[in-house]
Amino acid sequence: MSQNQPRPRRHRRNRGHNGTPPDILYHATTVSRAGKTRTVGVLEVAGGRPVYLSRSEAQAWQVAHRHSEQPEVLYIDVARARRDGCRFERNRHGLWQCRAVPVRHVLNLREGFAEQISAGGLPVWYGPDGPLLALIRVRRPHSSTWEVAKGKLEPGEPPHIAGIREVCEEMGADMSLSITHDLGSVRFGFYTPDGEPRLKTLHIYLMESPIQVSEFHPAEKEGIQEVAWFTPQEAARAVTHRSLRPLMRRVKRLLEGESVDFGGALPHGS
Repeated sequence: MSQNQPRPRRHRRNRGHNGTPPDILYHATTVSRAGKTRTVGVLEVAGGRPVYLSRSEAQAWQVAHRHSEQPEVLYIDVARARRDGCRFERNRHGLWQCRAVPVRHVLNLREGFAEQISAGGLPVWYGPDGPLLALIRVRRPHSSTWEVAKGKLEPGEPPHIAGIREVCEEMGADMSLSITHDLGSVRFGFYTPDGEPRLKTLHIYLMESPIQVSEFHPAEKEGIQEVAWFTPQEAARAVTHRSLRPLMRRVKRLLEGESVDFGGALPHGS
């Protein structure tokens, strides 16, 4: 090739392997199309075009309102859909896309669907050897797991108030907790013991404790077996819930002195 001849431009292909999608994605549609999806049993677009999905519910509603007087937004349980073989790729516009999603993974098209709002938090005690975080160990059907203490909001109860209440109730300790950081919220799908689908929004806070509480009386009726203190690194390894792992890594960095933006604001008066 001559030195004066321009080189051909190489086009980068988006192979779709740039990250893992969140547990919940949102699809903008209409009420009539949502009804057809429920009837057919699969969410897909005519002509084999991809189904576009947003990680922002607000963005999905904006798109839905642009195209219809009867907008609808569908909640896709991505975590279960991926385990079922669905493949999600991110395109150059920042949207996620897939070819089709079985309706069993579209939460708000399932019978008995409801939303659930919970709040909880991570008590932190700043000791002489560094910060420690308190976690609960919960009995599950096939094992027990270390988790963030949390619970449902009472009617009219603000999330930050519920978060402190639930932490104290589940851990079984009267702790003087003060919220220092709003860690934002995570969303994920789950099913009740009766098999009804739920979309859970969990608000999480970092709560400072003036002392290292040593005596806990965990809520055994809630399946809570134990409460223990962990270093930030230990806590990040102990919490294995997929939706919470990224948050726990950010908390670890925060407590190690790094600047971390969780995108949340402190509750008024905290």
